Amino acid sequence: MTAPFTPKTLRGAIISFKLPDPAPSVIVFQYNPASLSRTLEARTAGGGEGAGEEAFRIAGAPNETIKLEIELDDTDGTAGSDTPRPGGVLAQLAALELLIAPSTAMVIANTILAQVGTIEIIPPQAPFTVLVFGQHRIVPVRIAEFSISEDEFGPDLAPIRAKVSLGLKVLTYSDLQFTHPGHHLSLAHQVSKEVLAKIATAGSLDAVLGSGQRIL
Repeated sequence: MTAPFTPKTLRGAIISFKLPDPAPSVIVFQYNPASLSRTLEARTAGGGEGAGEEAFRIAGAPNETIKLEIELDDTDGTAGSDTPRPGGVLAQLAALELLIAPSTAMVIANTILAQVGTIEIIPPQAPFTVLVFGQHRIVPVRIAEFSISEDEFGPDLAPIRAKVSLGLKVLTYSDLQFTHPGHHLSLAHQVSKEVLAKIATAGSLDAVLGSGQRIL
């Protein structure tokens, strides 16, 4: 039995929007990833080269990638028993895979346009995708890498367990136009970081160099 004062663990999720429709499609993580790795690369003016003040100029928000692994299990007892349901985890896998695939309606429409001699066919846009991993990490992302390991199968050969490794490119206000909702979402995330950073930094060098010492 859960203790009465045990805080509820939030669930991570990937949320997508087919703009301008504001209705979200939410893919909730069945299990939160045990680890999450992030890589940040400074976006400097002139590729990081330059002399004097140019060496310290920042061209925009850093380039950031996030890698995480999602585990799916159809025998966790959520359906009332440990018996795999028909289709296994194919529904969850399909929802994730469709985030990087054009809809069949768009494919058919583009095929018709090509048949009637349309000179330029604009590639369809992927859904606007947001990673939600706690209150302090709600960021627009683009899926850059995607690999699936299906580990066990039911009698119908549908996967019962699977691991999905995702590589996500974080989209920032430097990547998105001002009118895009992701631009403002990225700025809000930046403000949250600035507030947290003030908690972690000290205003004095006393603890580092001793009382009364200065660098500048």
